[in-house]
Amino acid sequence: VNKNNYLAAGLFIPRIGIINENHLPTTFNSVSRPQLERKLIPSTWRELGVSLYGTFPKISGLNYSLSLMNGLNSQSFETENGLREGRFEGRDASAQNLAVSGSLLYYYKSFRIQFSGYYGGSNCLDKANSDSLGIKSGAFALPVSMEEFNIQFRKSGFYSTLLFASVQIPDAPSVDTSYSSYLPELMLGFYAEAGYNILEKTKFKSKKLNLFVRHESFDLDCRIADNSILTSNYYQNYTYAGISFLPIPGVIIKADFEYQTFRTSSTLTQNNVTVNTIGNNTHKGFINFGIGYSF
Repeated sequence: VNKNNYLAAGLFIPRIGIINENHLPTTFNSVSRPQLERKLIPSTWRELGVSLYGTFPKISGLNYSLSLMNGLNSQSFETENGLREGRFEGRDASAQNLAVSGSLLYYYKSFRIQFSGYYGGSNCLDKANSDSLGIKSGAFALPVSMEEFNIQFRKSGFYSTLLFASVQIPDAPSVDTSYSSYLPELMLGFYAEAGYNILEKTKFKSKKLNLFVRHESFDLDCRIADNSILTSNYYQNYTYAGISFLPIPGVIIKADFEYQTFRTSSTLTQNNVTVNTIGNNTHKGFINFGIGYSF
């Protein structure tokens, strides 16, 4: 469009969260990508559409994006994995629904601050099939909305990251009735990470040896519909501590300890009434190793 703005069309990656646009293994320290940015924000996420990117010339460091794309598929949402399997990713998109997303990204000194949002339909059926299931049809039927805010700080080898995300599915009762999927009306979570490059002030500062810790906490059933039930592992916590080494910019060697805590649930049927009950926490620990490269 001009030197401060450009247009992307076809298969593109919406600017939502941190990992989605920057998902190559050299861009994150843990062996696996953040779980919150897999389940609430379904990275890596690419869709068909058109997107406008640009900067505000009068406000140094402020960038924006605005996108129109195909929506998600609520038939494929999973109660324990959030929205992830509802992505079309350019394959078999039904052209029955639409979505819009936008972001504001601001660079200020050592900070990177971003807010992004998404709103789109998740019914990929035509009107006849929708009517047969008793659900609404149209471009924005069975809407899904998503908001995230993240802030990153980097200076003198230190870095820290904080990200909050929420997902709303207001018509979850209709989806639950039609597909027996027990989707929540609200998912909510955050993660925080901090680390230090111990080679920053040495003669090997062209390389990186990062020590890091990250904690993630999210609730996939933060609010459920009256006709729904709690999923079996609805409240999830992940804690990572590890090390990553980048001998050259395109290669990374990683190791971390991962500690998971899941809150389980169960249901009881009494007098033909289903009652949700909260179970005990389950704990698991893993040692992970990985090698990655970007190309």
